[in-house]
Amino acid sequence: MAAIVTSNFRVLNANNFKEDVANSSVYVAIGKSDVWSLTTSDTTDTTPFTPNDHLDDLGEARENLIGMKKIASSDLSHVVDRYTWTSNTVYDEWDSNDPEIFDKKFYVITSEFKVYKCIKAPINVGSTIQPTHTLTNPQLESDGYTWKYMYTVAVADAEKFLTNSYMPVKTVSLGSEGVVATDSAATTIVLTDSNPDITAGMAINGGSITVTAVNGNTLTTSGNISVSADDILTFAFASDAAAEASLTEADFAQYLNQKASRDSLTAGGIERFEITAAGSGYTDGTHTFASGSSGPRFVTITGDGTGAEATATVSGGIVTAINITNKGTNYTVADVVIAGQGGADATGRAVLAPKGGHGVDPRAELGGFFLSLNVQLVGATDVDLTTGNDFRQITLIKEPRLYNAVPLAGAISSADTLKALNSLDLTASGNSFPAFVVDELIVGQTSTAQAYVVEIDADEGYLYYHQNSKTGYTPFEHDEVITGQTSQVSGTIESSGNSGLRNPEVDRASGQILFLENRDPINRTTTQIEDIKVILEF
Repeated sequence: MAAIVTSNFRVLNANNFKEDVANSSVYVAIGKSDVWSLTTSDTTDTTPFTPNDHLDDLGEARENLIGMKKIASSDLSHVVDRYTWTSNTVYDEWDSNDPEIFDKKFYVITSEFKVYKCIKAPINVGSTIQPTHTLTNPQLESDGYTWKYMYTVAVADAEKFLTNSYMPVKTVSLGSEGVVATDSAATTIVLTDSNPDITAGMAINGGSITVTAVNGNTLTTSGNISVSADDILTFAFASDAAAEASLTEADFAQYLNQKASRDSLTAGGIERFEITAAGSGYTDGTHTFASGSSGPRFVTITGDGTGAEATATVSGGIVTAINITNKGTNYTVADVVIAGQGGADATGRAVLAPKGGHGVDPRAELGGFFLSLNVQLVGATDVDLTTGNDFRQITLIKEPRLYNAVPLAGAISSADTLKALNSLDLTASGNSFPAFVVDELIVGQTSTAQAYVVEIDADEGYLYYHQNSKTGYTPFEHDEVITGQTSQVSGTIESSGNSGLRNPEVDRASGQILFLENRDPINRTTTQIEDIKVILEF
């Protein structure tokens, strides 16, 4: 039994994850301050270990956690491979019948951050004219390349998501539908599912009442609206002015281009024909009809669209080209039959535009089944993410819970940041805190527990630490002396009455780990901003 997972399914999964981030608590977390080694005696980093998707590795990653920061939907963008237009480079032309099209250079980003799709290209000839137009219809350049303008990458998106390897791709919603979950006669509508294509400013059912805010699957409206469960509502901008008032300048420009592409008279037409067999015995020339001006057609096009017309060129008795004279519109399937002029056996196939037309849905058309995550860790501002030390693991965790004495019983966190470290409250000893150092191994003299020092809060008298498979997971005890194996200083843990053993803010065992990356150490300082960039493929 043969089956495939379609690119549309992958794009949908990527979009669903982005939507999930917007409507639930998903965090990026940093962890592992100790070196990549197998024993506590080895304090030199080796190559980062390759993470494995099994409970042991994920469990250890949880114990390595230092802190986490909540992800906003604006921290995510669909991205595709970046192909920067370069003179004399051969680009691939769009082909609706190519199963490997999304692995090919069939689109470019220019020096002006404009994105174009290659509709037609000469065989094995490099492009020498960088496209610059922003017209609706594909344009033929003098070097033989035909380019369709798709969109321009916004400055904000370029700064956050454009890299040497990937570029952001976006589709601005032109409208959608939603199914009502519960009866309502007020300014709130609850849908059965959240839908990222429904945005503030859209009119409901073409009327005067609009969506003023979207919170997951709950919509706030500009006026009372009566709906019943299972009603299907339509959402779209009532006018270009309404769209302009609701969208950013860059998104409005893209909205207009997508709309014009959708409304083009040749949207969903046939871009070209490829000859699959040249045949033989035909009369030379360019033929529309087999004979005369009203005889049977030499080239006959059938399909579910309308209006497509083509001629065929014959040279040396064989068909050398099938030439589109009218693309037609709304084709999702098309067939061509070549008959007459004394020959036989010539065949061809149609190359179709995407459903709705080129440029209507850039995210799907360019294969946007990658997501780029970019979260900034800002110096001492993100206080729960330790500064003055380094980290070697990055994880994505969905719906971690606040710490509770009963495991997994805490509430799902909604905090912007969380500290994931246990800490020891040491008894006061004179006017100074023992001079422990970060990253050193500490050992409990009674329990024999071991851990790595991650952060020192001398003002409060707290020593933050983590354990992993190298240290073991033996707990420390109240009133015991701990000794730093590098500094050789000691301190005493407060008694149980003074909460000498302090819990983290988050239950490290909670939530779902969605992503784990092991990397070389990255040092955090109070004056530094770390850009955490992660590419997720769906």
